[in-house]
Amino acid sequence: MTLDHRFRISSATKLCVAVVVLQLVEEGALALDDEVSLIDGGVTVRQLLNHTSGLPHAVELNELFEPYRTNRAYRSEWTPRDVLALIESRPRHFSPGEGWFYSGSNYVVLGLIVEETTGATLREELRRMIIEPLELTDTDLPEPFPTPAGLVRGYLPADNPLLPDPGPDPVDVTDVEPFGWGGSGMVSTARDMARFLQALLSGELLPPAMTAEMLSTVAVASDWEESDGYGLGIEDVTSIGEAASPCGAAWGHFGFSTGYTTVALASKTGDRQVVVMFNTHPMSDEMWAAVGRLTWACYCA
Repeated sequence: MTLDHRFRISSATKLCVAVVVLQLVEEGALALDDEVSLIDGGVTVRQLLNHTSGLPHAVELNELFEPYRTNRAYRSEWTPRDVLALIESRPRHFSPGEGWFYSGSNYVVLGLIVEETTGATLREELRRMIIEPLELTDTDLPEPFPTPAGLVRGYLPADNPLLPDPGPDPVDVTDVEPFGWGGSGMVSTARDMARFLQALLSGELLPPAMTAEMLSTVAVASDWEESDGYGLGIEDVTSIGEAASPCGAAWGHFGFSTGYTTVALASKTGDRQVVVMFNTHPMSDEMWAAVGRLTWACYCA
């Protein structure tokens, strides 16, 4: 693998979508504390961004992967509107603003809000507001199929619980892409993600007041080990597994996809960035601890 290989960045997509939404807020096209019209229940844009909306997962993990267990060549035909219908059919975890629950559903709704507000596709708005101005030539929100060009092969261990295989060889899951879109559908490189983080946190993409809004965090659930707080599409991170940062907090997002992992973090001012990408999923505490040690060694050097 080289720095030119692309990876599925999964939930790090949320950071990019959040920037597009906040730019629309800055332009006056949206307001953070306005209720959204796409769904009932008094949910605001801010609550979607920081996962305090109470929206459930559209599909649980086992449901998501069930078709691939019998047919590895399965191709989902869901659209964002189909997924919105699934979200609305399931009970809320709590009333808006009354708790915290991490759900990609929030960013499906946000993606649809972007499209309704601008009249363009989410992909087009990501290109207009982030990808083209920063010249992120290897970053995109592609169609799920065919597999994006330049994507490194992704693997899971044969004994993984999602798509187990008799083995002993690792399972190639490069072409397995359940619906992600605004919550987890982008591809990028380490170089592009580092440039994006530098631009975001140094003030190239948002003015200071809006950046401050983004970095204003809410408390996460007690069983959420990924970060200490969650802002508007961004995580406040001081440890990865049992590996604590020796030089203070970092800001950014993690991405866990089938066969791909992304750790994309930067200092609060954007002057330091670390992006770690690898083509499997951390299936053990020992592996995740090694990722933590590597990340902090690079970030704090």
